[in-house]
Amino acid sequence: MKKILSSRAWTPPQRRWLERIGKQLKAEVIVDRESFDQGAFRTDGGGFERLNKTFGGELEAIVSEIRDRLWQDVS
Repeated sequence: MKKILSSRAWTPPQRRWLERIGKQLKAEVIVDRESFDQGAFRTDGGGFERLNKTFGGELEAIVSEIRDRLWQDVS
């Protein structure tokens, strides 16, 4: 997550959500579109569609980048 957080200039709300996604990855390993429509992501963030707007329509690409970097670091 450090690489993702330093990869561009995130807005404060984006940064907070990325940190939450990182915490969720530690707890669940898998974070996908369905994950954003459940639990705290749904309650606090409004689900995938609202979070996607926070990230300018790039949430799927960002999650994909997180997964790619995570698995790079593992291998």
